[in-house]
Amino acid sequence: MKALLYSTALAILVATPVLGADAVSLVGTWTGQRDRIAKVEGRRGGLATLVITKQQGNTFSGRLKRSNPTGDEEEPLWGAFTPGAKLMMGSDDEGTYIFNLINRNTLDYCYSETGKSPRTVCARLTRKP
Repeated sequence: MKALLYSTALAILVATPVLGADAVSLVGTWTGQRDRIAKVEGRRGGLATLVITKQQGNTFSGRLKRSNPTGDEEEPLWGAFTPGAKLMMGSDDEGTYIFNLINRNTLDYCYSETGKSPRTVCARLTRKP
């Protein structure tokens, strides 16, 4: 009987998620090549650098810097995610981001703006050590 109780307790412990297993940290500098298409400017690529400077619970803020032929541009952004980061969204003054955390050091994002000059961009970013 004791063996049955011990094996049942062990099975429950193994099947129960560890507290904090859903904890996600996004703070850091993430970089990668982006690919963009826009109604007015057409297609272009370039380096994207996402710097997440602050995270409180499941919300974060930072800035995205991107290289362009006319010079680098940098804009602040704000975001939030569900527990475990299964669903992640962000926004800046003009558009919206969708994020997908591939692993603790790889983050995909896509960004979209609507209006008279719509544009969409996607990139895979790697966190710098």
